[in-house]
Amino acid sequence: MSARAAAWAVALALVLRLGAAVATSGRVVADVARYQKVADHLLDVSWNPYETKRLYPYPPPWAAVEATAGWAARRAILPFALGVKLPVIGADLLVVAVLAAMAARGRASPLASWLYALHPVSVLVGSVHGQFDAIPLLFVLVAVEALARGRRDASALALAAAIATKSFPVLLLPLLALDRGAGVRRALRYAALALAPGALLLLPFAIADAPALARELFGYSGIADFGWTALARGGEWLATGALPRSEARFWPVAAAASKLVFLAAWAVLVLAVHLGRVQLSVDRLTLAVVLSFLTLYGLLSAQYLLWAVPLGLVRPGRHATAYAVAATAGLAGFYLFLAPGVLAAGPLGPALAAWAGRLWVAGVAATLLASAAWMFTLLRDGATGLRAAMAAR
Repeated sequence: MSARAAAWAVALALVLRLGAAVATSGRVVADVARYQKVADHLLDVSWNPYETKRLYPYPPPWAAVEATAGWAARRAILPFALGVKLPVIGADLLVVAVLAAMAARGRASPLASWLYALHPVSVLVGSVHGQFDAIPLLFVLVAVEALARGRRDASALALAAAIATKSFPVLLLPLLALDRGAGVRRALRYAALALAPGALLLLPFAIADAPALARELFGYSGIADFGWTALARGGEWLATGALPRSEARFWPVAAAASKLVFLAAWAVLVLAVHLGRVQLSVDRLTLAVVLSFLTLYGLLSAQYLLWAVPLGLVRPGRHATAYAVAATAGLAGFYLFLAPGVLAAGPLGPALAAWAGRLWVAGVAATLLASAAWMFTLLRDGATGLRAAMAAR
């Protein structure tokens, strides 16, 4: 992909995302409202975001963004909702640029950067909703590309940045550390580089208030807005008209089962890769982990649907298309039905809200099916590739 084409893709991404962010800059609702509460706490009460309750389940760096956006809003420099989304927009633009660079090296489709620039899930999650998963996903993409180029230390440090922004990329650590049959010493070096920065960032907060840190950072189990638990939740609403609460504490059995089932599947995948039973490139392996989480974990927040997008667009195909359609429909229904003020200016009327609810339930089901089909196809291809390699010997 030429530098000029990449620049045009980045420009297109900027126009779409900045336009969406400006259009919703007056809407301090849902997660953006929680960001503002954390900012107020940091600016007026304490430097420690973990002293808040059920507001800040992330590693420390994002708190600095919230406080900065709060500071700028108080001085009428930028509306809070716009200020807090600008780093997310910047990350999205860099994802487009990284995909373009990967395409120029022959490791991604020439369409990848354009597809991400136009992707509705990216626009909805980052520039409308305001969630910042694009930032860790950018670092995951850099880690994958660095590893493909044989730069293990750079890959580990990129993964460290991802883990230090949101915790979920730690699930990729064993697969990346053991890539290409790395020995124990090389794998341990990779793990140390990937984990040490985040641990150092958490250390002052652990010293200040370890129980608060454990409660907020490690006590979050998800929310039943997407995934198989959300399908049960939506099905009950369709059948009875009563919508169950979404927090994990209202789904204790599903939350526990989700953790056990996913972690078991994740461990089997890591072992299969380590034993050579599955052979996939590192970008396909990371995508398989993400898709297994989206398929097996039952309590998924809306922003988790972005996780499969940049990795999936490295080599787009029918599964990426099906996933994009399903996830977009599910997110649109979710924001209109369950998160009023995010996508529309306010709550819908009863009839439109009912249709939005149906769209949400259909999108939940379709996204679950698309994730599962994509995951099984990847794993089948990995096993087929192994059999072909053995037959060729």
